[in-house]
Amino acid sequence: MKFNAYLSRIEYSESYWTSIIIIPDTIFDKMILLSPNKRVICTLNNTIRFHCGMIPKGTYHYIMLNKERIKILNIDENKEVLVALTPDKSEFGFEICEELQEVLFSDPDGELLFKKLTSGKQRSIIYLISKTKNSQLRIEKSFVILEHLKRNKGKFDPILFQEDCRKFGAQNKF
Repeated sequence: MKFNAYLSRIEYSESYWTSIIIIPDTIFDKMILLSPNKRVICTLNNTIRFHCGMIPKGTYHYIMLNKERIKILNIDENKEVLVALTPDKSEFGFEICEELQEVLFSDPDGELLFKKLTSGKQRSIIYLISKTKNSQLRIEKSFVILEHLKRNKGKFDPILFQEDCRKFGAQNKF
């Protein structure tokens, strides 16, 4: 479903603002029937495409945009944007990188623990791995994630995970 909208900003606290695109109620009402979990694939100005959620706020729903996407689009607040939403039918609601997929395939016990996590935690982990630019580091982080889940009985703690990554890096320097 396509619509035109404007880039807006909302305040979460005195010092934290985020950029959003408000989804018209008529579009949201149709999209929720196609995607009850509120996960969609968003295309902006026929330029960038990304997985996201339709987030509720008071009486409306919105899509959040990060600085990188705003920079790519070269838009400012109150500028019009062409938005196209399609239901996200992917397994995790986020595109999983090949490295993580292969590591999950190679470690059935780790994969089982990963799949027991909430979908939000799964997406967070997929994002953490995918945003890493180097393929070798994505593989290493994937292994560290699964070992982290095994050691913590299936629980994911982002702070402990960062510590695990630092330890892994220190132990494996050449």
